[in-house]
Amino acid sequence: MSQISIRTAHVPHALPEQQMTELRAIRSLVQELGGLSAELDSEAPHAPLDSRYTAASPLVRDRFDALANETAAIAAAGLSALIAGRRHGHGGHAAASLLVKEMDRAIGTMERILR
Repeated sequence: MSQISIRTAHVPHALPEQQMTELRAIRSLVQELGGLSAELDSEAPHAPLDSRYTAASPLVRDRFDALANETAAIAAAGLSALIAGRRHGHGGHAAASLLVKEMDRAIGTMERILR
C-alpha cells in the first residue's frame, strides 16, 4: 500500500494596508453603483498599518484578519447583489447606503484594532 503525501501551500494573505485599500475601492464602487455621493475617507492612520500589524500580538492579528475576511465577504455579496439589482432595473440606493455604512464601521474597527 502506498502512502500519499499531500502538501498544502501556505498562501500569504494580503498585508493590512493592501486589504484596506481594496476595501476602500469596493466601498467607492458601491457608492457609485448606488448613486451615492462620494465621501472622503476618514483621516489616515498615524502609523502605517503594516508595521502596527507586525508588532501586534497574534490574538490581535487574528482578530484583524477575521474582521477583514468578514468585511470582504459582506462587501463581495453586497456588490454582487447591487450589480444583479441593476440588471433588473433596481437602483439599490438604500442597500448601497447601508453597505457603505457597514463597511465604514468595519474599516474603522479594523484601524482601532491595530492601535
